[in-house]
Order: sequence, then structure tokens, then C-alpha cells
Amino acid sequence: MRFISFSIWIAILLISLQVGGQQQDGSVLERRVSIHAERQPLTTVLDQISWQAKVYFSFDASLIETDKMVTIKAIDKSLYFVLNQLFNPDDFSLTEMENQIIITKNQERKKGDQTVEPDTIPIKYFFLSGKILDRKKKNPVSYASVSVFNKPVGTITNADGEFLLKLHPQHINDTLIISSMGYARIFMPAHKLLDEDLILLEPVTIRIREIKVTAISPDKLLENIRENLEKNYTSYPKLMTAFYRETVRQDGEYINVSEAVVEILKAPYINTFRNDVVRLMKGRQSPDVQPFKWMNFKLQGGPFTITQLDVVKTMETFIDKDYQHHYNYKISRVVRYNDIPVYILEFEPVNNIDFHGFIGEIYVHRETFAIVHARFGFDRSGLKKATPILVKRTPPGVKARPSFVEYHVNYQHYQGKWQLATTRASIKFKIRSRVDNINSEFHSVSDLLITDIQPTELKRFRPDESFSRRDIFVEMIGNYDPKFWENFNIIKPDEDLRNAMQKLTSGN
Repeated sequence: MRFISFSIWIAILLISLQVGGQQQDGSVLERRVSIHAERQPLTTVLDQISWQAKVYFSFDASLIETDKMVTIKAIDKSLYFVLNQLFNPDDFSLTEMENQIIITKNQERKKGDQTVEPDTIPIKYFFLSGKILDRKKKNPVSYASVSVFNKPVGTITNADGEFLLKLHPQHINDTLIISSMGYARIFMPAHKLLDEDLILLEPVTIRIREIKVTAISPDKLLENIRENLEKNYTSYPKLMTAFYRETVRQDGEYINVSEAVVEILKAPYINTFRNDVVRLMKGRQSPDVQPFKWMNFKLQGGPFTITQLDVVKTMETFIDKDYQHHYNYKISRVVRYNDIPVYILEFEPVNNIDFHGFIGEIYVHRETFAIVHARFGFDRSGLKKATPILVKRTPPGVKARPSFVEYHVNYQHYQGKWQLATTRASIKFKIRSRVDNINSEFHSVSDLLITDIQPTELKRFRPDESFSRRDIFVEMIGNYDPKFWENFNIIKPDEDLRNAMQKLTSGN
């Protein structure tokens, strides 16, 4: 790939589709209770919990000593925490069915007791939420990663540092890794988030003598990146589940929010001639509530194009050996990424090149030479050269020009390889129309979050269900679903976006 073609189509029209929806409830074991009991019968304590949490308990009284005297003190703790204090998880299991919690002895299942049929009980995911702050400055840490250790399950924080992670019950005792560039990682049991939702990350800086920073030249670093591609990135196709969000603001006000869950058939990294393929699983769009004609901003390519931000797979120009002489490079510093030093390689196009070169930086793992993060875009000269490709069509009398373009891509380490984790495209356009008296700035932000990765033998998706570079995402979204996201992991909306969604869906 020689250019990431996030382009727009601009027209004067109205949109009338109205959608909305609310989130499905999570596990009842997330509910908080407060209880202080000194040597009271277990059955009395369970009655108090049942009344507070509005749940019912089911168990075999012959296997549980209901008259046993227990002491417990819990202030605003999750039901999961409290019940694990009363029933040792090594000996007992908790199964949820609507507002009923079934308590069984572990040995029952080992003996094949058929009292509870796990396969017949709908699985209720845990909805773990929290906020991540910088420990020193107390500022929100945006786009931090929250994932299950050694599993392709996770999410990222929004602009306010908030996150929502949906976990299958089998993962509730697994370890979470919370990380962000420039901070020390935190490892914690997943169930801890049921009771503690504020997480503080410790900023980490490292000091390396200048001779160590310059011990490797930019040319050698790029050579090492290319030579280690097969070692660092997967040689086999993967089936990825991902959340995609596309927002558009006009002069700072949201005018469209579109979201989807998509599947990505991820091609091997060593085969650069085979492209990734994307198909829609489900999507929704906010309604247009403007009572008059307005300038409709459409981003072409959508979920397909944003996968092209995988600069390692597409071998973008600032990595490609054939284009290396078109860039100036500098190793500026070393920072910590997941407690391991990474080189920051800055690049910019040389003067008077005849194509729209990028300016930005890539973070290169100092030990393996894997690219773990890239940030890149256009300077003023690059924006001017890129305009014919970025702006595809405008109606008569309308002028449009890009004023800001920035892309981000992050990779995560899973099963010994670096996998695509998140991508983000932020693009601003200045648009003028004398006929309609419009002089506006449109700002489009597209985010992709990989929420699951599985091996696959699929070779392709059907052409009629695959996104193409020419498709416009907002024109392909399906019907409203009241339990829209179910147990799919998403990027939690920040406060501004939540407020905008309320206005857009209510018509205010």
C-alpha cells in the first residue's frame, strides 16, 4: 500500500433513520451489597443478601450446612466477593440463571450429578468497568489497554480513561494486564474490578546514555524490522472479531455516530499480496435530527480502510526499503512499553518528493525489533498533495480541503506473536459552500478495537458480504436491536459522546 485512502463523499441530503438501544444487563454477581454479621446462621445471612441484591439462592440443603454460624463484614462489595467469602471457591461453584444463583459442590459435577445442566443455562457475562488515572497527575489515561493475560480478550479506555470489559464467567478469576505507553504495567485478578473500579498507573521513564540510543543507526533499525517480520508476526490467517466506531462532528457538534461489530479475515503477514477482508456482523447508526438540509459528510472505505492502517502488513512507505530514500529518519529517544525499552524512530519526507509522504514515529521493540506502535500523518505540504485522493466528490459550488490527518496503530503480544490490536484515524476537513452559506469544519474519527483472535482455515468471505474500499459504512447498517451489543466488547463512549448520543437519539 502506498496511501491510506480515507476519503470523503460530500452531498446535500437528509437522513431519517432513527435507532437507539440500551446495553444488556451483566451478571447479577456484579451487584453490590453491605453486610455485617457476627456468628449468625448461614441461612440468615443468605436471606439478608437475597433481600439486598434482589436474588434468590438454590442449593441442596443436604450438602450445605445452613445452620452453620458465620461471621462476615463487607461494605459495598460485589455479590461475587461476598459469596466467595461464604463458600470457598475451591469447594463450591456459583451458577447464574436469571435472578437465581445455584450453589453446588464442585465434587457434584465431578461425579456427574445432573441436578444442574450448565449447557442449558444462558451464560451471563460479567460487565467490568473502571477508570484509569495517572498516579501522579491524576489525569485520565486515554486508550490504555485492559486485556486478559495470554488471551485475545480485551478493550481500551476512552478519552476520559473509562473502560467496559465484558468477560465470560470462565475468565473472572483470570489475570488482567492493564498497560499504556510510558506507564508500568499492572497485573490484577479480573474479579477485583467488581469491587475496585479506580486504577492508578505509575509513569515510568528510563535514562539511557546517548551512546546507547545512537548505538544503532536508523537504517540498521529498519533493516532489522524487515528481517524479523516472519519471526514477530503471524504466518497463518486469523479470524478477528472487532468493534468499529465512526463519528462525525460539524464545528464541534456531533452529527453522526455509527458503530458495528465486524469480523476480519486477517491474512498472513509474510504474504503481502493477500489483503485482509472485513464483513459486517451487526451495526447501528444515530439518527440525523437536523430539521433542515445540511452538508452530509461520508467517509469512504470505513471498516475496510481502517484495517489498512496495519502498516506492518501493508508495508507502508516509511518501512518499505524501496521508499526509504524518500524519508529522513532519527532515533529520538527510548521509552518503556510494557516494561521493555522501545526505540522511537521519527521520520519525515525529504524535500521536493513527488508523492504525499508521511510524517510521524514508530515504536520499535529493542529486543525483537517488532513495531508495537505507530503514529503518522501529513504535514502541510503532504496535505496539499493528498487532497485529490482524500476528497473524492463534492457537489457544484462546494470546496473541500483536508486540514488535519493523523493515524494510530497498536499491536499486542499474543501466543508469541505481535497481533493487530487497535487502529485510529482522525481527519479534519474545511468545507465551504456559498450557495448553501456553509463554512464548516468536519472532524471524522474512526476507531477499530480487536476483541478476539482465533485461528481459522477460512480462505475468503463471500463477495456480497465483504466491505470494499468503495463502500460507505453509514449506508450499510442494519436494523435496530434493543439488546444491541450483547456480550461484544466495545470502546466505552466518553462523556461528550454519551451526551451527543442522547441528543441525537432523543431529537433534542
